[in-house]
Amino acid sequence: MERRHFVRNGLAAAASAAAAVSLVPASAQAAQDMGLTNIVFTEDDPGHFAKVAKLHVPMVEVSNGMLKVTTPHPMSEAHYIVSHTVVLEGGKFLGRKTFNWHDKPVSQHQLPAGYKGKVMVTSTCNLHDWWLKELEV
Repeated sequence: MERRHFVRNGLAAAASAAAAVSLVPASAQAAQDMGLTNIVFTEDDPGHFAKVAKLHVPMVEVSNGMLKVTTPHPMSEAHYIVSHTVVLEGGKFLGRKTFNWHDKPVSQHQLPAGYKGKVMVTSTCNLHDWWLKELEV
């Protein structure tokens, strides 16, 4: 339970810090620069979870101002995706969808009208922690 509180409470701060990093390279380097190695995982920096990265990195589709987030992770009572969170450039919280093990880890989030900029999407696993995908829309 304490781990979930850490993730939940640290999410906004970490996302805001990641949003503040505006220079290339992208999220993997930003996470390392912020001292978040083996805390925040990305496709480029899966840390000690390299073998399971493909199941945890959120996949994002954007169509007509709607973000569809999918995590290709099997769901079981012992091992499941807990949530998706979407944060816009500047640390603006867009939304969060929580799951139980019976759910499919898919969420939809409406972008503000005409939004152009950075979007950070996280997928949180109850066993393999916090995964970040950063994109530009």
